[in-house]
Amino acid sequence: MSAHGEAVLQMAARTPFMAMRLSGSYLRMKRQVKRARRTFYRELAATGMSPRDAGRLADEYASAASLRTVLRTFVRWPGWPAQ
Repeated sequence: MSAHGEAVLQMAARTPFMAMRLSGSYLRMKRQVKRARRTFYRELAATGMSPRDAGRLADEYASAASLRTVLRTFVRWPGWPAQ
């Protein structure tokens, strides 16, 4: 088998493992964001901000870790192939 064929087989074999690692990392990040959002909300409310405004700001803070936002960041990453 050619070197190219072996490289393709190796990548095909590693893809499920890489997908599981990426999924696990993303889920850990989402859990941390959820905790941080709760803390952020509590601190804003404790300093006298209205619960409605504190909730909006905390939601905006947490939305930075949405899958769409993360993927958009990777697409804009320097060195990433242009579309």
